[in-house]
Amino acid sequence: MPSLTFKGKALVQNFHLLVPYHELKPVKSKSVTPKVSLHDNLVVHGDNLKALKSLLPYYHGKVKCIYCDPPYNTGNVKKEGWRYSDNVSSPMHQEWFGKTVSRDDLTRHDKWLCMIWPRLRLLREFLTDDGVILISIDDNEVHHLRAGMDEIFGEENFIAQLVWEKGRKNDAKLFSTCHEYMLVYARSITRLRELKTVWRETRPGALELWDKYVQLHKRHGEAYAVMEHDLHEWFKDLPKEHPSKRLSRFRHIDKFGPWRDRDIS
Repeated sequence: MPSLTFKGKALVQNFHLLVPYHELKPVKSKSVTPKVSLHDNLVVHGDNLKALKSLLPYYHGKVKCIYCDPPYNTGNVKKEGWRYSDNVSSPMHQEWFGKTVSRDDLTRHDKWLCMIWPRLRLLREFLTDDGVILISIDDNEVHHLRAGMDEIFGEENFIAQLVWEKGRKNDAKLFSTCHEYMLVYARSITRLRELKTVWRETRPGALELWDKYVQLHKRHGEAYAVMEHDLHEWFKDLPKEHPSKRLSRFRHIDKFGPWRDRDIS
C-alpha cells in the first residue's frame, strides 16, 4: 500500500507515545452536578493531544463512535488562525512554533499532517472493535487525510467519504463548491461484518403504521380490501402533525404489510 510522505513524519510517527500522561483535575465550580466525577459526562479543557492521552487510561477500547472536527487548514488566518505547537524537540520543528499557518506558508500541509498524525494514532486506541470514527474536512486536506487514515486505520477499514452540502452563495467565479466531506473509518470492518452491522433510520411514522396494520390483520385476517378501507379511514382521521400522515400513500395492504404504488420511472 502506498504511504504518505511529509516533512516531520519520522518525528511524529510515534510522538503520541512520548506525550506524558496528565492528571485530569475536576473543577467543582464548573460542574453541573453536586458530585464531581471523572466517570461521568466530561468536558475537558486543554490541549487536545494532552487531553486524549489523559483520557486514554479511562476509555481505551471503550468508545463506539468518535466525531472529529479538526482545522481545515484553509490558510485563512482571520477565520482559522491555528498554529503548530506540539512540543517535538527537534531544531527542524522549532522554526514552526508560534507561527500562525497562512496560505503563504509553503509547509502548511506538512504542519497540518504533523499536527493531526499523533492525534489520529491516539483516537484509534479509544475505539471498540466495532467502533467507527467520523472526521469532517474540506478540499484543502481531504486527500491528505484520506491517505493518512488509510495508513493509520488501514485502507480496508474505509467505510465512506460522505459529501455534506452546506449551501450556496452563488458568487463563485468558476464552480460553486459549497460542500464539505466526512470520512468514515471502522476500527475493524471485519468485526462489523461478523456482527452483521446495518445502519438504518426508521422513517418517522412507520412504526405507528405497522402497529395499525398488525391491529387490522388481527381483526380482519386476510380480508385485505376491508383492511385497506379501514387504513384509509385511519389516515384520514390522523391530525396533520402526526408523522404517519406523510405515509398515507402506503394505502394498499397484502400479506407483507402496507405498500404504495409508483410509476415505473
